[in-house]
Amino acid sequence: MRQKTAAGLFAGLLGFALMSFPLAVLGQISPQAGEAAKKEGEVMLYGAVPVRISKPLGDLFEKKYGIKLKHWRGDATELINRALTETRAGQNYFDVILGNEGVMASIDEQGLLGVFAPPAARGFPTQFRQPEQRMTPWRVLPYGINFNTQLLRPDTAPKTWEALLDPKWKKAFAMSHPGIHVTTLQFVLSLEKLLGAKWLAVVEGWAKQGPRLERSLAQVAQVLVTGEVPVAISYIKDKFQHAGPIDYVRMNRYLASVSFVGINSKAPHPNAARLFADFFLGPDAQRIFGDMGEYVINPEVEHRFKKDVKDNQIVVMRLPTKEELDSWSKKFRELFG
Repeated sequence: MRQKTAAGLFAGLLGFALMSFPLAVLGQISPQAGEAAKKEGEVMLYGAVPVRISKPLGDLFEKKYGIKLKHWRGDATELINRALTETRAGQNYFDVILGNEGVMASIDEQGLLGVFAPPAARGFPTQFRQPEQRMTPWRVLPYGINFNTQLLRPDTAPKTWEALLDPKWKKAFAMSHPGIHVTTLQFVLSLEKLLGAKWLAVVEGWAKQGPRLERSLAQVAQVLVTGEVPVAISYIKDKFQHAGPIDYVRMNRYLASVSFVGINSKAPHPNAARLFADFFLGPDAQRIFGDMGEYVINPEVEHRFKKDVKDNQIVVMRLPTKEELDSWSKKFRELFG
C-alpha cells in the first residue's frame, strides 16, 4: 500500500499500470530487450543531475548502446510538478526519473512508477531497498557536522549534535532553515532516531544559539568555505564537492536521505527505460558519481567515504507525512524566526 505523503497535495489517484517487458536473464537485460531498446533510439531522463555529470553519462550510454540520452533537469518541486502536470494532460514524456524518497513517493502515489528489479542492483544493501520494487536506491546523502579546516582543527570541532549547544558555538554555525528547506526539516524530525526523546530539546537549543540560517544547502557550504562561520550542518559530501577548506566530523552514525531511480509505468520508450536504469545502476555509471564525491551504494564501486563511513553507520531519515510537513514547518519558522 502506498503511504500518504506530501504527495497528498496533488489530487486524483491515477490507475497503476504494471510494465510488461522481456525478463532479464543471467543477471543482465535480455538480448531481446536490448535490441528493442536500440530500435526506440532514445531515452528521456528527468532528474537534478548537473550537466557536468549527465553529459559524460549520456556519452557513455550512447557509446555502449547507440541510444541517445535526453535530460531535463529540475529540483524536487519542479520534478513533481512537471511529471504530474504532463500526466494530467495525458502526456508521458519521461522514461526514467531520479529523486529522493519524497519526490518518488509523490510520483508513485499517482501510479507513475512501474515495477522493475534492475539486474545491476541485485547486490545492493538491503537496508536501502524498497520491497515494492518501484524505485531502486543508488546513493545516500549523509548529514553531518562540517567545519572549516582553516578555522578549526578536527579535535576542536563539535563532535556531536548536542555539542552545538555549547555557548562557544553561539552564532558560530550555519544550517538551512528547517521551516523552509524540506530536506533539513526531514533531517531535524529524524533526529529522534539518534537522540530519542530529547531530540526536540536539542533542536530548540540550536534555535537559541542563533545559527546562521540559509535557504539552501549550497548556501550553507558557501558561507562555510568563505569562513563566515566555522561550523555547518549539511551534507558531508561538501568536503569533496566544494572547493575550499571543508572537512566533516567523523561520527558513529549519520542520518541520511536516499536517492532513487524509477521508470515510468507508461514510458514512451519502455525498453530503453529499462536498459538505461540498469546501466545507471551499474558500475560504469556509478563510478562517475563516486569520483564526484557521491556516496554510491553499488558494492563494486569505490567512493571517497568508504575509508571511514560504512553502510551500517547510515540511518535512513523517515519520510514525513503532508500533515507533519505543514505543522512542523510552521513550528520551526516560529522557533528559528
